[in-house]
Amino acid sequence: MMIRVAAAVLLSLPTIATAQTTADPVPAATATPAAGAKSLLGQVGGLLGGGGALPQVGTIGAGNAAGLLGYCVRNKLLGATGGQTGAAGVLGRLTGQKDVRTLPGYQAGQAGQVQAANGQTLSLDGLRGQVKNQVCNLVLNRARAFL
Repeated sequence: MMIRVAAAVLLSLPTIATAQTTADPVPAATATPAAGAKSLLGQVGGLLGGGGALPQVGTIGAGNAAGLLGYCVRNKLLGATGGQTGAAGVLGRLTGQKDVRTLPGYQAGQAGQVQAANGQTLSLDGLRGQVKNQVCNLVLNRARAFL
């Protein structure tokens, strides 16, 4: 029951990934969620075993985004609506950029590990169903921001 609630909350807040930035030079944020939404996501993190807060996908670097996108494509987690094909193209363009595969977080991403700028981590292997798919969609959006 709690996982279903967590999934519903994550699915209703798709813009959270674009609202965060890191200290690294990365593309600017495009949307800002309400403060209540941030608080609610933190509460949902506790339901998922994330220690009280979910890592903010919008803060991951290019290396972690590329690695995670590879994980999502390899495990077919981006849905049947053409996301898989589009993701493969984004992945190819991102990993084709100089040194992306050597950036911090790339190897962890390949193993399904989200590494946020504030040190929070989350293993996608610990998520189920639509929650995992939604995180992969957020990663895809974040990866596009680096192109």
